[in-house]
Amino acid sequence: MKNLMKLFFLLLFAFSNAQQSGGTMSHLLINLGYSNLNGNYFKIGPEVYLVQTNNNLFDLSATANMAYFKDRFVIVPELGIGYQFNAQKTKNRIDPYREYIRGTFYSVRVNVSPWNVTPEAGIAILGLLEANVGYSFEFAKHKYTSFDGIKFGLTIHIPTIALVSSPGMY
Repeated sequence: MKNLMKLFFLLLFAFSNAQQSGGTMSHLLINLGYSNLNGNYFKIGPEVYLVQTNNNLFDLSATANMAYFKDRFVIVPELGIGYQFNAQKTKNRIDPYREYIRGTFYSVRVNVSPWNVTPEAGIAILGLLEANVGYSFEFAKHKYTSFDGIKFGLTIHIPTIALVSSPGMY
């Protein structure tokens, strides 16, 4: 898990440096949602959208998936990296919350936890409300549940742009 965290922060650092060269703008979001993988999970965590000049988004997330299994409260930490393809290209603006009012995004993502790897595909409206489906491959056994099988979910990406004076993270 420590190596996964190092890789996540290395990718985050690399993409955040691209922003300073004028190629990418970043947005901090809060990720809330529901997923089902051999049980029902509530998930929450921070997320970063890196908006490219071609109007597509890189999506980096760190999520805590919470559930009850066998009368035990279980938290499953998960790191994710994804790419969202904008179905409706707009002018050369890179601020999705001003230009993409009618924007739909097709997303592909890979989530990794200490027990499984899950590739997913989905569709997001405005980059804010996303429905996704994938298949989880378990590589380590968990004490209370299994992580092998079909995973589906619904996620709300809440932008924190209202909390800062201008778009982007600084």
